[in-house]
Amino acid sequence: MTVPSPAESYLLDFHGRLAGVTAHWFATAPVQREGETFPSTYSLLEAVVPRDAGPRVVLDLACGDGHLLELLAKREQPGLSLLGLDMSEHELAAAQARLKGAATLHQGRAQTLPFAEASIDVVLSHLALMLMDDVETVLAELRRVLKPGGTVSVVVGGDMVRGDAVERFAGLLRPLLLAETQPWLPLGDPRVRSVEGLKGLFHEGFEDVAIQDLIVQGDGEPRSVWDSLRTTYDADRLSPAARASLEASFLQAVEPLRRSDGTVSCRWGMRQLTATSSRVSR
Repeated sequence: MTVPSPAESYLLDFHGRLAGVTAHWFATAPVQREGETFPSTYSLLEAVVPRDAGPRVVLDLACGDGHLLELLAKREQPGLSLLGLDMSEHELAAAQARLKGAATLHQGRAQTLPFAEASIDVVLSHLALMLMDDVETVLAELRRVLKPGGTVSVVVGGDMVRGDAVERFAGLLRPLLLAETQPWLPLGDPRVRSVEGLKGLFHEGFEDVAIQDLIVQGDGEPRSVWDSLRTTYDADRLSPAARASLEASFLQAVEPLRRSDGTVSCRWGMRQLTATSSRVSR
């Protein structure tokens, strides 16, 4: 078995402690895309899968606690076969409990997918591609397992939305990260975090690449917003003293942002990339 990299070891520890945290914060957070509002980023990915009755195999890559697979399973759609893969045994245990056999789940890495060549119609992935080591190998694996003309759609992090709680949080976090004594541990490939980088990565073996900006609404009371922000990877890796300092500073900094109902604006910038696997033989 492949020994986890330092980044993978951290992610395994994080999701062992906080299994299901991504769905907890984003499963019901409304999202805007090109002027329209949708129920969540998960629903954007679920909608990529056609609703016709033909046979179709769908893989949720880094499926977490199975929320996206559950949305698809609730269709009770004839011919739809669901697969999930995740590194974390804790996330997979949560997915197993949620799905009750509605999907076939695998523990493994995206760099070595346990699926046959040209066996999958649709690959979906929610807030995971930007965290993965050796992303070019991941994309080579996607090209291998996707059928010619198959679809891949991923949600990844995007640009910061200015003027709200996330910007205040980021500004307060930055000096604390620089002051930490532990060496900084980068997660994933920075190219996945920019439009140009994504275009370059998906240039080979994919067609009809579309990238759309998303704004996810996580508004709430300041304490609730803090609870969502403290479970980001950056804040989680702070020392306890630095995290306590960040909490106090953040709650003070967002007080001027409070609206009449007591909430503050918290918007997450994300992107959705959707592409078609090349129909040319590989």
